[in-house]
Amino acid sequence: MSPFDHARIQSFTQENTILRLVTVVLFAFAAPTFPIADSAANVAPMPLDKFTQLAEKRIVTINEATKNAILAIDVDTASKEVAYVAKLLRDGAEAVSLAEIAPVLAGDGVQAIASKMASHDDPVIRFYANLVLACSGDFDSAIAIHRLIHDESLELTDKQMIRTWCDGVGIRVADDSAKKILEHLIAASRKEPKCKKGDTSPEFAITTATGRAISLINLRGKIVVLHFWATSCGPCLGQMPTHIAVLAKHEQKDVDVVFVSLDDDAKKFESTVERFKMPFNNVRDERGWGGELTRAFGVNSLPFDVVIDAEVKIASNSIDDITEMLANPTAR
Repeated sequence: MSPFDHARIQSFTQENTILRLVTVVLFAFAAPTFPIADSAANVAPMPLDKFTQLAEKRIVTINEATKNAILAIDVDTASKEVAYVAKLLRDGAEAVSLAEIAPVLAGDGVQAIASKMASHDDPVIRFYANLVLACSGDFDSAIAIHRLIHDESLELTDKQMIRTWCDGVGIRVADDSAKKILEHLIAASRKEPKCKKGDTSPEFAITTATGRAISLINLRGKIVVLHFWATSCGPCLGQMPTHIAVLAKHEQKDVDVVFVSLDDDAKKFESTVERFKMPFNNVRDERGWGGELTRAFGVNSLPFDVVIDAEVKIASNSIDDITEMLANPTAR
């Protein structure tokens, strides 16, 4: 599951890429809203059902330039959602819902469309379009995102929707500068892992759910596995029994395993750990996609594994390689 997966709006499955997080997996980490706030940086994200309802009802006007950019897409190879919007526009529609336009901006090669909508009158679609452009390295768009996050003049609903999107893509509203926003979105949108085989692993120090403090420095000499997951991730839960069985067969003196949950809901996390009897170091990073480990290792889909060798080098993104590493000390 990717943070940019927009499948939840229309209940269909898409491939895991960073731009698909822009649309709706952010709902997995939603929380109740505050009644008032100064800017999007000071509100809580919306619950899933409320954001979905607003996305379906929110009308986004499409000007002629944007319409032409959308109609330039090859509908024969486009998704059914893109083809549907293109048909509406060919039939004379001058506006579509946010839920309908979001998948159009979640595909590849949509910079031309996003650039047309980056100055839209609607601040929410403006935020979204600039998010798409920033993922491609546009610093001006990152500046626009930062300004929208801290714009006190926006309507409360707009602030809440923007905050929801920020949490979904891992933007830290209280801390991230425009430069940090750009760096994070570029890193998260990479198709290849941020940390490649042979790279020195980022350092980390974390505390487990049982209060154990662990750090990469203390684990040097062992193979270390970081497994990123969330209770909202269907594939994570589906693969969990097999994943646990494969990792549990290794001796703790040789392999130290850390399961990192991106859940903000402590009760869901705790009940899932209990349900699967997870015998490892279990960590919950309530900052989700904006968490320290998630950012450091460039996690852009779930489930996601990082295998670190005894010399604290990135060895693999597959736990299937651990057995060979243990059998070949030089490979460790």
